[in-house]
Amino acid sequence: MEYPSLASIIVALLGSAGLWGFLSQARKLKHEKERKEQDYIHAFNASLAAQVEMLSTKIDRLAADKEQLLIQMAELKAQLAEANTTIKHLEEMLRQRHS
Repeated sequence: MEYPSLASIIVALLGSAGLWGFLSQARKLKHEKERKEQDYIHAFNASLAAQVEMLSTKIDRLAADKEQLLIQMAELKAQLAEANTTIKHLEEMLRQRHS
């Protein structure tokens, strides 16, 4: 075999080995980037799920508080109506005494 042919083969082998190494490294980096992105997405989804759960709990608590306040308002309205009736009755009694 002649020297130029042997040199061509060696250069071709070294070039293909270099290309193979480059492609392997590029594929490895791409895979690692995709894995990191997936990890980020999973962490984001977990955080989002926790926030939704917390907000759901707060909404349930607020709904219960609202119901309790509505009950208290109804009781206060009833007491106010009773007080107004008593005041009107007392006013009527005073008018009758002064008449």
